[in-house]
Amino acid sequence: MFRRLVMAGLAMAAAGFLTAAQAQKSDGNWVKLGSFKVDVDKDRETIDLTKSVGKFRAVRINAKEGNIVLSRVQVLYGNGAVHNEDRKIVLNEGERTRPINQASEDRFLDQVNLTIAPKKGDAAMLDIYGLQTDEGANAKRSAVAANTPASTGPVAAQPTKAAPTTALAGTVTEFGDVLFGSQYVGFGVDRDVIRVGAEVGKFDKLRFRVLDNDIFIKDMKVVYTNGESDDLVVNAEVKQNTRTQWFNLKGDRFIKEVQMVYKSKPSFKGQARIEVLGQYAEGWLGPNGEGRKFNQGWVLLGAQTAGFLGFDKDVIPVGKNEGGFKKVRVTVKDRAITLNELRIIYSSGQEDVIPVKAKIEAGSTYGPIDLKGGTRSVKEIQARYRSRFIDKEARGKGMAIVEVWGQH
Repeated sequence: MFRRLVMAGLAMAAAGFLTAAQAQKSDGNWVKLGSFKVDVDKDRETIDLTKSVGKFRAVRINAKEGNIVLSRVQVLYGNGAVHNEDRKIVLNEGERTRPINQASEDRFLDQVNLTIAPKKGDAAMLDIYGLQTDEGANAKRSAVAANTPASTGPVAAQPTKAAPTTALAGTVTEFGDVLFGSQYVGFGVDRDVIRVGAEVGKFDKLRFRVLDNDIFIKDMKVVYTNGESDDLVVNAEVKQNTRTQWFNLKGDRFIKEVQMVYKSKPSFKGQARIEVLGQYAEGWLGPNGEGRKFNQGWVLLGAQTAGFLGFDKDVIPVGKNEGGFKKVRVTVKDRAITLNELRIIYSSGQEDVIPVKAKIEAGSTYGPIDLKGGTRSVKEIQARYRSRFIDKEARGKGMAIVEVWGQH
């Protein structure tokens, strides 16, 4: 009798094991996408996966050699979707993560961005794996479209203020543009990359400002997250303190980065500053806009750095917000802050003052905060905060970055 019970138990266990194994196989097999050397003393690393074959249902990271600590793993997909894995991940040599963003549908992988807790030490070697079904393995990416004609010779531009834009990269400026980033250009030939990323949004126009000195652009190219690219400017001189015309982009896709090859005009004026700005694609914003499908419907309204002394009072201008917003939230990066107060200024001139007086850890969010009166059009957001001196989890010695997001 006892033997029969044991045999029955073993049979049930075996059946359970087979069922689990079959279920795992039905989800797909783990396919190695490549090995990547990552410097652990850097705070960020971008891993390009656009050449990976087929579609995938999840991502996993293995520490093949060395140790690394991550605070975020961001996965960018070919359809423009973005997943942010915001948690502390300690990977010692030989360890691996759990499946990241496992889904029931197959998706092309474009990029994995790692946010690293920097430390001194040797580089780590990471293996990236993708969970792939038989159907996903046979999926083919669409062919790359032909480039749009580039602008050559003189670039149409108009005078602009000599003062640099104060907005942070990825946020709205006082003119309603979104600043992708800025660089200083020397007399020799510089090659720079301004990374944009899908989480900022889709854009159908781009222009740039040139300050302090004339520059000669050998080539300016926009690279989309699906691997396509557009050459915008080739062999063109742009005068100092001017803002160029708008250049049309493929507004139905996300921008990975802007690549530039250029140099300043040799003169006593010194280096030039170039700022690259974008205009949101038609239909991205608004209560029915495509932007609601990404980042759980949250739109980045603006960002600032938080000083250490006293409480900074920053004004974050909000760009287009057709239909208004129902909620706002505050996200903190790099270092903890003390948030003292939020003041919401509506387009009507009315205000909401939200006392907070709370510590917000780096990588965490305060809110969401419901706006009074339902959906409201917002003109600007004023915030009072400061970075905290003592923060063992801070990344580097710099100040915190404070982002304000809105939800329709």
